[in-house]
Amino acid sequence: MRVSTVTPLERTLRVSARGGVLVFDGYCGFCTRSVYLVRRLDRRDRVRALPLQGPRVLDVTGLSRPDALRAAWWIGADGTRSSGAGAVNHALAAATGVPLFRWLYRVPGVHQLQDRAYRWVAEHRHLLRGVTPYCEAHPEAGCAEG
Repeated sequence: MRVSTVTPLERTLRVSARGGVLVFDGYCGFCTRSVYLVRRLDRRDRVRALPLQGPRVLDVTGLSRPDALRAAWWIGADGTRSSGAGAVNHALAAATGVPLFRWLYRVPGVHQLQDRAYRWVAEHRHLLRGVTPYCEAHPEAGCAEG
């Protein structure tokens, strides 16, 4: 008899053991552009990017709408949760297979600087170059209105 080593999060979120879910604002062009970059880097299909407006995304991830709108979130198959710059570092590490992103974020001073930069970008994302927002470009995703 073979015992499954698949965690409940892996099964629920349909991600690999070394991957996770990146929850982002599907009505943000800059956020969508950033997600497309992560997808291009993800040759092992470890990152599942989901717009927070997608069907049941908030229910399945356990995120509140205000928290999800405030920052991107990473929910790893191992249960790791992080937001903002931490989420970006986890997603990049999973996508590239290079844990350096997570390690650098733990260095004192580095994570404070990255957090500050992330907050600035989040507050000004409407001014930054983006693409057609995911929810508009993919109506089949069934996103709820903004």
